[in-house]
Amino acid sequence: MIGVNITNTTLRRNKKTLLLKLTVLVVMLCLTSWSGILKNEYPKETRKKININAGWQYLENNTDQISEAKQSLLWKNIDLPHTWNQWDAVDQIPGYRRDASWYRKTLNIESKNKSRYILYFEGSNITSEVFVNGKKAGSHVGGYVGFQIDITDFVMKGKTNTLMIRVDNSYNPEIIPSQKADFIIYGGITRDLWLNIIPDVHVSDMFISTPVVSSEMAKVKVRVKLSDFKINSKDCKLIISIYDPQKNKLISSSDYYPVSTAESLEFDLPKILNPKLWSPDQPTLYKMNVILFFKGKLVDMTEENFGLRWFHFDDFGPFYLNGKKLLLRGTHRHEEYAGFGAAMPNQLHRKDMEMIKEMGANFIRLGHYPQDPEVYKACDELGLIVWDELPWCRGGIGNAAWQSNTSRLLKEQILQNYNHPSIVFWALGNEVYWLPDFPGGDDINKMNPYISYLN
Repeated sequence: MIGVNITNTTLRRNKKTLLLKLTVLVVMLCLTSWSGILKNEYPKETRKKININAGWQYLENNTDQISEAKQSLLWKNIDLPHTWNQWDAVDQIPGYRRDASWYRKTLNIESKNKSRYILYFEGSNITSEVFVNGKKAGSHVGGYVGFQIDITDFVMKGKTNTLMIRVDNSYNPEIIPSQKADFIIYGGITRDLWLNIIPDVHVSDMFISTPVVSSEMAKVKVRVKLSDFKINSKDCKLIISIYDPQKNKLISSSDYYPVSTAESLEFDLPKILNPKLWSPDQPTLYKMNVILFFKGKLVDMTEENFGLRWFHFDDFGPFYLNGKKLLLRGTHRHEEYAGFGAAMPNQLHRKDMEMIKEMGANFIRLGHYPQDPEVYKACDELGLIVWDELPWCRGGIGNAAWQSNTSRLLKEQILQNYNHPSIVFWALGNEVYWLPDFPGGDDINKMNPYISYLN
């Protein structure tokens, strides 16, 4: 029999060693858990963005009765983007179809707890109504801007659902642009369509501003909007990070916030020293990442690119970007292509911007309306300064309904394009007092107060 003599000193030493090992293990586990977040890697299943362009049917029938549209035998197979004016707008017969049509698609909706199901339209001209399983889920008035329809309460989870969308580009003087505009108002779902599956509690918007920028230092602010601002502030936490073009994390800031007192939350982030500035010659993009924790669990993550630059015009003088005089050289661009009309694939939008850049331009006027998201993305990356224009083209000022629609469309345009560093100019229209659609619509004494309001 072998005797073992363990002293109290030995026991204390072993306990300290064990405690140290456990502490190291916990720290390593924490670092491993957070490393994916700090490296800007998305956790699985926080949100899904599913392109649903393929496998649609199209019915050229202007009925406003969904039952009649369902029973028709004239449906044709198509993919999005789509317009019914890609040929008649350029043939030898005067005029082109300004009317309504229907789109239909079956869609399997996965069952996912505590999630919202959102259809996001990048653009649909001009008035759109969305039906899910025969029930109206929402609508939007106005083309050339993106919009979303929440279909959560209308879908059958884990089953096949039927989407039907009625789109109408009929002449309506209360919706810009005017019939008298000198370009084609293409009808249809002319841009990409997405199904977004997002958590119930999520980041709904983030708006990045750069109030102070110089070659030495930049101040960055972000305004974050949540899907539900009445939830208990103790249940939520935000982590906001900024990454440079080489994906190095420059800034990370976290805070709790009083969601019960504000619909949107503003954060002043630490200064960026010696920033890399955005310009046509060097279009440097930073990335901001926002992570939302709810009741201790990471529930959502989203990110946006942004750039750092400052600019001004001298009175009656030249344009300056980042403190240097810059001669603006550029052109004007309409959103259309032979054989596609306005329903262009992303690679053609990108090709247009690359050709404009290659010819020596540094400036592009997007007229006379907001354009596909791919255009702004390309301008950010290529270094093209953008003039982004409200589709108020001719027709003068309209009635109260016209003014309400026009004001809302300007707001939608600015909010969805807010973070693009390429956009330097916001334009309120083109030839706005020409050929009025309403009596007295060309009266500048009536028009100027409204223009001041929009500004």
